[in-house]
Amino acid sequence: MKPFEDFWAHLLTHLTVGTEVNNWTALKGFVGDKMTVVKIGDASISVDTPRTKGYQRVPKQDFEKVFAVWSDYKINKIPRNELTDLTRYSKYIISLLRWYEDNVPKY
Repeated sequence: MKPFEDFWAHLLTHLTVGTEVNNWTALKGFVGDKMTVVKIGDASISVDTPRTKGYQRVPKQDFEKVFAVWSDYKINKIPRNELTDLTRYSKYIISLLRWYEDNVPKY
């Protein structure tokens, strides 16, 4: 796997404002809610979600924390609650990482 910085640059190249991302978890798969990407910056990605007021600004540092354990999370080796201990934005990061894997050509 490439280092996080390579992944982050690749994600920002392919993600666009207006992209709709399905909510996903390793345990349940796609669970119905969608979020919309509203802003993309070098240090964060902001999303609009149906169940929160205002936009959620997800810091790059939080992506890096989840990225480090992503492979183990996907195979249920790490439970979701451990990701929520890492960041309060785990729901958005998990779904965006899954979107990335499903929609972006590998680098």
